[in-house]
Amino acid sequence: MSPRDEPIHSSEQNSCDQNVPISRIFLIRHGDRFDYANPSWAANAKANGALVTDPPLSALGHVQATETAAYVSQRTRLLYRDGNGNKKDEEEEGISNSTAVPRHGVSKILTSPYLRVIQTAVPTANALGLPLSIEWGLAEAHATPGMGILPLARERFAYFPQIDPSYESLQVVKSTSGCYCHRTGHPCEAFAGRFVQRMQAFAQTLESQYYGETVVCFSHAASTALVAAMLKCSLREPQFAPCGVYELQRKGKGPWELLRSGESNQPYVSENSSTTYPWGFGRKHFQEDGKYFGCSENIGLDYFVQQPQN
Repeated sequence: MSPRDEPIHSSEQNSCDQNVPISRIFLIRHGDRFDYANPSWAANAKANGALVTDPPLSALGHVQATETAAYVSQRTRLLYRDGNGNKKDEEEEGISNSTAVPRHGVSKILTSPYLRVIQTAVPTANALGLPLSIEWGLAEAHATPGMGILPLARERFAYFPQIDPSYESLQVVKSTSGCYCHRTGHPCEAFAGRFVQRMQAFAQTLESQYYGETVVCFSHAASTALVAAMLKCSLREPQFAPCGVYELQRKGKGPWELLRSGESNQPYVSENSSTTYPWGFGRKHFQEDGKYFGCSENIGLDYFVQQPQN
């Protein structure tokens, strides 16, 4: 992968066919975890009936989320004005550039149902003036669907009014027979095999559902598999920093290209912790010896490169 961090200038965009729809996806990992920063949290959470796999952000994580929101807001507004040529549209509508609120062109903000991800997404929802849509396709690895384990969107709404309770998830996550979360004991989706397959299916869903649109997605470190699915690259390659931002672009129905890698959260995040660090898939995640609480189901680290027929 060869990430590209600099803005797209209008002169560059003008060299492209303006009639070709441009699809963009921003994929963002949650910020610093409270349970990693405070090791005693898990025992206290369990004693008080909380789900140990659903920790909140740490104080640093909240700061990172706010800083990331400022970056994403600036970046999406820049692309909307310069990358899509809509500055002219504002002038034709008689909107004064000195008084108009800058537009961002984002169609949707999708977020994993886990608390730390929702908390990370809230500042961006406020900055862009858009609701949060709880999307199970972006859920954590070892996800435990159903059973009332995670609060529903309407239950989260009481604490996060940015959530749209009417949104219906594009993807349904199912537990895998014989697989149980090693931390909770609940039936869960097999990791890494079924999770990687879910990311492949969700990549296709995003392509069709939001063709020609810009979508901001908040998820977890393992969603580097979503990046690999779109770029058709090996799972060995992507890493994901806390509040890292992957930016992908597609012109028409051509291949996805990487504009920015999420392996680093620089320069927009001012501080990091050693407890929540850049993460990527390793060989252990695809071994069949049962040591890593799941199975690969014959899915290797080069799964997307091979592009198997399902």
